[in-house]
Amino acid sequence: MGRELPNPPESGLINALRFGDDTFRFIEAMQSRFDDAAAVPIPGRAPLVVVTNPALVHDALSRPAEFSRVPASGPAALIATQGLVQSEGELWEQQRGIMGPAFMGPQVRAYANTVGRRVETLVDEWSTAIGEGESISRNLHGEMTALTVRVASEILLGEDIGLERAEQFHSWMQVAGDEFEFGLDAVSPEWVPTRTDPEFKRAAEGILGLAEELIERRRADLADHDPETDEERPKDMLTMLLLAEDDPDVEYPDNQIRDEVATFLIAGHETTALSLTYTQTLLSQHPEIRQRVREEANAVIGDETPTYDHVSELEYTGRVFQEALRLYPAAWAVFRQASADVRLGNYRVPEGAAIIMPQWSIHRDDRYFENPKTFDPDRWIDQSPQSVEAYFPFSSGPHACIGRQFSITGARLALATIVQSFDVDVEEGALDDLRATPTLRPGEAVESTIRPVE
Repeated sequence: MGRELPNPPESGLINALRFGDDTFRFIEAMQSRFDDAAAVPIPGRAPLVVVTNPALVHDALSRPAEFSRVPASGPAALIATQGLVQSEGELWEQQRGIMGPAFMGPQVRAYANTVGRRVETLVDEWSTAIGEGESISRNLHGEMTALTVRVASEILLGEDIGLERAEQFHSWMQVAGDEFEFGLDAVSPEWVPTRTDPEFKRAAEGILGLAEELIERRRADLADHDPETDEERPKDMLTMLLLAEDDPDVEYPDNQIRDEVATFLIAGHETTALSLTYTQTLLSQHPEIRQRVREEANAVIGDETPTYDHVSELEYTGRVFQEALRLYPAAWAVFRQASADVRLGNYRVPEGAAIIMPQWSIHRDDRYFENPKTFDPDRWIDQSPQSVEAYFPFSSGPHACIGRQFSITGARLALATIVQSFDVDVEEGALDDLRATPTLRPGEAVESTIRPVE
């Protein structure tokens, strides 16, 4: 079937402790040491396989039956167990077919236009807060979460949850980030019991409660419309899920719609909020690049409300966002498990192996990128992201991110509009303490000083 995967030096226990104690440093060391992949023996668990070759990453992600998603368990199962980002096989195919149109065509335009309207409101709020002063201080990550979760809820779920609930949601996500952070428990023997923080349980209950509220309000709203004759009925994801309940070919497991809503309350905003935070932090560190973004925004948007029609002309802003996703991918790794003994390249991957395919280290490997640690948007002038095998911020294969176009279009408008009006300066060292959770999260609030452009 293939040869055995190489192992890093030292014992499995030492490497397991290194992975749990400093995940990013361990992953970077594996990237520099192994050309293709390596297996890390974990006492009391299946081995951990780190894939360092992007060709093998794309191969694995193109074979979901053999390299399957990791089932939700423990604390994660308190929020959702079979949403679109967790499900497999026939259930995933059914849900992808129902929900797919909510992420395409007119909905991309609607999402971008909603971002434009919301970010314009944010600019007004910041301007009012500054008033006659020189600046204001804000937690940039919190501000971007409030922006993106309100856009996601309006476009995907048909209802703006409002500023107060958006701020509450940010606090829930902070608690979830602490609960899901990789640590020594990630490499402890499977028989070792784990404890779920009561604060996380309350946060999970809050997320599920919000999901149920949104479902019931949307269900009541749809009851007032005839889906056969109402051509103006909403085209959001939640509406499509609810209308599919009447389709005899659709079989929903218990709580399926709630799982989808809870999943997309999180997935529909979190990575974009993080990416906007990291991009603006990089712009703070590179004022000459920020100035180029501002000049493009002035030329393209001017005094108009930012809309989808501006997106294609914000080319440099798009390259800035692409480059920020390379250095700070909000989804820092793709996680899978081997469903059987399978071959990957020239190697045998044993059944049950936990597989990590890290954008974090592959995106920073000098085998694939020149001066990989340099923030250089112009590296994308003569190449598209799709043509670079080692660049996969939205994953790859059939389970690649369904909201990719939402993120790309929305980020261009949000960045251009904010930079057009403000210098957002982030405290030095704000990205020194990043946490490995299922997403790449800042360890603390990203404190920023916001000054109007003179």
